[in-house]
Amino acid sequence: MKTCIIMGNGESLNELPRDILSSLPSFGVNYCPHRCTYFVCVDHEILTKHHAQIYPLARQAKTAYLAQKEFGSSDLYELPNVKLVTHDRDAFFTEHYFSGLTVVYVALKMAYYTGFEEVHLWGVDHSPDWKHYRADYPPGDTDRRAWRMSEMEYHYALAQRVYNRAGRVIINHSHPSKLDTIFQRAGKE
Repeated sequence: MKTCIIMGNGESLNELPRDILSSLPSFGVNYCPHRCTYFVCVDHEILTKHHAQIYPLARQAKTAYLAQKEFGSSDLYELPNVKLVTHDRDAFFTEHYFSGLTVVYVALKMAYYTGFEEVHLWGVDHSPDWKHYRADYPPGDTDRRAWRMSEMEYHYALAQRVYNRAGRVIINHSHPSKLDTIFQRAGKE
């Protein structure tokens, strides 16, 4: 079974065993603290104002998935490994937003299209306090947080349905949250 890790930005990313990182391909997002096989960033602020911080991650990745709407906004888009992400017209066609309002959703789409059959989520701590793996991580948008979380849940559930239909699985190792009602919890079958 083709297996990978998706590393979100939540506190539980600090609990990811390092030996797993060296044994499986990984998707890192935004300011990921670990070298990753695939890099994903669709955040306007990061792509336009903080692109220098993520450039090394994007450059060393096998593929760097970036938001198409930011095309030409930084030197990131000149990297030869960049693939642009926009609204999905295939398996995820019922998405409301191409980003699902969370970069992890985009990573789930890219993992699906890359052919991964088993995806392990770390650092996807779906909590209204939005605590990140490091204290100085840029804060999330506090306006309309409940609405944003609801949209994120819709997109996570969409990803789960797409994976289920294809006989694939998403396993959540992140801190317990409402996502345990959407994704399979690690250690439970």
